[in-house]
Amino acid sequence: MGSYEREQQMVAAGECERGQTARDYFAQLDAALTDETAHLSHRPDYSKTLFAPENDDLYREFCSYVDLPEPRYFDALENPLRVEGYTAADVYFAMKAHNDRIVAIDGAAVYNMMANLRKNPAVYLKVLDFRPTCYQCGCGSKDAAFDRGYYG
Repeated sequence: MGSYEREQQMVAAGECERGQTARDYFAQLDAALTDETAHLSHRPDYSKTLFAPENDDLYREFCSYVDLPEPRYFDALENPLRVEGYTAADVYFAMKAHNDRIVAIDGAAVYNMMANLRKNPAVYLKVLDFRPTCYQCGCGSKDAAFDRGYYG
């Protein structure tokens, strides 16, 4: 039995609320933070996105991701869900590859992005394709202004 099934049993018994697997996952991540990096950690409220009943399939896959042995990889999931053509591994890569300012992305952020992509694809497809510009006149190949031919 996986974490999703255990959580569902605990919810039915009144022992926890939906999202307990994610909260346990966050506690595990927080325990690994140093004093230096703890102040950089930010988590939105996932109750209206990832934990919402209409995204149960995404939450179930997130729980399967949490059940993977560490280090966890999105491409290790069998039969991954696709939202607007993106799997969790694709979303992670798009979030990370286009923006060097992002230091770390946890699993819940990836699945939250998938939930948002499902709800509002026009906006979130643009978010996944976002490439920041360097505010100092173009920095190189990953800079959007450089790619548009404005500099260099």
